[in-house]
Amino acid sequence: MINKTIQRSEDCFVQFTNEELAKLGIKEGDKFSWEEDNGSFIMKKHIPVEIDMSDWSRDVLEMLICESVEKDISVNDVICGIIEKAL
Repeated sequence: MINKTIQRSEDCFVQFTNEELAKLGIKEGDKFSWEEDNGSFIMKKHIPVEIDMSDWSRDVLEMLICESVEKDISVNDVICGIIEKAL
């Protein structure tokens, strides 16, 4: 386990050395979620899932786009929310 200090900028961020990135298997563009645990934060790497949308009906695609616009979030976030609810 690697403990890091949150550094201040206009945004808060955690900076890893190249050695830490290699040790943790983190690559540029990887996405994470995080959870608080007794005053610490645990980062969990997102695992990409490929979804073939070519068979989806126009109604489904329009619903995804409308919800994305209404909530001001990406279609990816809409799909993730739907999957989370289903699980």
